[in-house]
Amino acid sequence: MAVPQVDKKMLGELELMGFPAVRSIRALHYSGNSNLESAINWLLEHENDPDIDQLPLVPREISIECGDTSNEVRNSDQGMRTHAQERKQEDQTAAGSQKETSLVERELKADEHGEEDRKRILALYKSKRDDEEIARGRTRNQIQEERIQAAKDLMEAKRALEENQRKRMMESRKADREEEKRARERIRQRIDADKAERRRGLGLPQETTVAPTPIVTPQKVKPTEPVVTSEQLRDCLRTLKRNHKDDSGRVKRAFQILLKIVGNIAKNPEEEKFRRIRLSNPVFKDKVGNLQGGVEFLELCGFQKLRNNGYLFMPRGKVDVALLNAAGVEITSAMENPYFGLFSK
Repeated sequence: MAVPQVDKKMLGELELMGFPAVRSIRALHYSGNSNLESAINWLLEHENDPDIDQLPLVPREISIECGDTSNEVRNSDQGMRTHAQERKQEDQTAAGSQKETSLVERELKADEHGEEDRKRILALYKSKRDDEEIARGRTRNQIQEERIQAAKDLMEAKRALEENQRKRMMESRKADREEEKRARERIRQRIDADKAERRRGLGLPQETTVAPTPIVTPQKVKPTEPVVTSEQLRDCLRTLKRNHKDDSGRVKRAFQILLKIVGNIAKNPEEEKFRRIRLSNPVFKDKVGNLQGGVEFLELCGFQKLRNNGYLFMPRGKVDVALLNAAGVEITSAMENPYFGLFSK
């Protein structure tokens, strides 16, 4: 057996297109060595064959010569061959130039048709490959979606099973508690019946059930906080100004700081940073803390001294917006009145 002979030119073109040599030989052989398009169509149709990568084999041609051929036969055969060769040479000589011209034209046309066939075949092959890739992508997406849906269904079934188990467990516990309660009630009734029977046997009067006296829990009475009046706020501001009447600029700065503090809290009662003042703050200490009446005024507005950490703090529950607004009015009045606190005792 031998490998069949195929068109070397078409074989080379198939290899340039990317087809393996073995598959190209097989395609050319089974398509009859007719043209490239037939070979490529055969490849596309049989690319999944199990023997696609095996070389085809055909019987080898064997020439057998007989040793006893007569001389006359051999001479006759030789003469016929000589005559055929002479006739062939004459024909070739007569049509030499015409054949050369037609051969060149055929080669040019064959090259043009071959290039067109190659482009068409490549486009066909690429189109089929793209279609197969799209089909494989759709299949992969479908399989992935099916797997995701199966996982969701499994998780949903698992959650439903766990929920049912939890409900059954809760119902079982509730039934157990009710049964335990009924059992205790039956035991109590039996004990009461036994006690009543013994008392009857001893001739004692029956016990009367006395309702338990309810325990009254004394409620804590919230102490009433003293109400701060505008007059108290005004007196505190008068004290501050009288004690520092020789330094009106310092008093004015103190009033401005106090007005800013109460204004911030009235506008933003939820902000803790406005309700907390560090007593050691240099600005506060110099402008308000060191002036007699400054801290006292803030305490009237609701601030409390924290002994452990040296802060003035107003709890959220102590914020009285009406009182803060009244304090702001008193401070503004004191700042606008140049004779404020000078003639009061």
